[in-house]
Amino acid sequence: MALEYQIRDGKLVWIKNPVTGAISYVVDVRAKSFAFALGAREPFDPTAPELGDEVIHGAIEACPFCPGNESHTTREVFRLTPREVPEWTADASRSGDGWVIRAFNNLFPRIPAELTGNRNESYIVVEDPRHFIAGAHSTDDLVFSASLGEGHFQRLLEANVRVMKRALDNPTVHSVVVRKNQGRESGASQPHIHQQIIAGPEPFPAVAAEVKAERGNPQLFDELIDLFERVGLMIERGKKIVSYVSPVGVFPRSYDVVMPQYRGPLSDLAPEDLRLFGHTMFKLLRVLGPLPLDYEIHQGEGLPLHAHINGRLYPYANVAGTLNLPDTLLQSAAAIRRAFEREE
Repeated sequence: MALEYQIRDGKLVWIKNPVTGAISYVVDVRAKSFAFALGAREPFDPTAPELGDEVIHGAIEACPFCPGNESHTTREVFRLTPREVPEWTADASRSGDGWVIRAFNNLFPRIPAELTGNRNESYIVVEDPRHFIAGAHSTDDLVFSASLGEGHFQRLLEANVRVMKRALDNPTVHSVVVRKNQGRESGASQPHIHQQIIAGPEPFPAVAAEVKAERGNPQLFDELIDLFERVGLMIERGKKIVSYVSPVGVFPRSYDVVMPQYRGPLSDLAPEDLRLFGHTMFKLLRVLGPLPLDYEIHQGEGLPLHAHINGRLYPYANVAGTLNLPDTLLQSAAAIRRAFEREE
């Protein structure tokens, strides 16, 4: 099925999501207020003092993912030590009981264990033992993905692969997704930096819908990529990987990282391609910084390996299958490209 969209004066006016059927309209929402939706977040106060030891220790004591609380989780699957994460930027004394990255089963499985051979195939990967960033002024000043550093993020992807291979050794598992929530607005259930890896007996609905759309149009991702470059939404386009601002994401500030020619799982990527995938993801995460976000890494039969990254600070309601996109999308893509160029 051909892509459905309209361009006027060289600008995208609307586009129909080829997977969900939702229509995104590009409109001017610069005067729209999000004060009510963002009311839960503490206002930024540059003059606020740093958090006191009592507040910090209280948060750490209550957090099941913090060092010293390892017994509050399920049995550990594996850990990576400071020696195994040489890029770790913190003082060695802040490693949790000798770990930098720690993986274990989720206490609350997303998929009932009865459906995966009576084995819990929902995992938590704690990305760093630190709860707060250095010099935190607020309880919202948490360690976030971009603060890890690129080398650390690459080790995290390698840990994901290790968990995935463990799950895929289970003959009842046929689909795995990597999910990350950052910030309360994204729906994160724990403030401590972590992600989930979830395996199931059937393709996950969002992935299955993408597989179905790709089967209906085997050139789907290529057409999307060509269109987004045509209307100025492309961020980077290389031989193996592309990134772009996505007008067909589930949120108005969505970004995709796609390996168009690679149709296998993350766990089968060659080491150099895994580094490339991580490098491209991390550059986008660095631009977003500590803002609330989520990302999912999707892989499925015939699908190009890709990640959906969604900025969640500015929520918009989906009304009757439509979504409003800010008309600053082009400026956003250009700003990200300039940020990448400065870093290079």
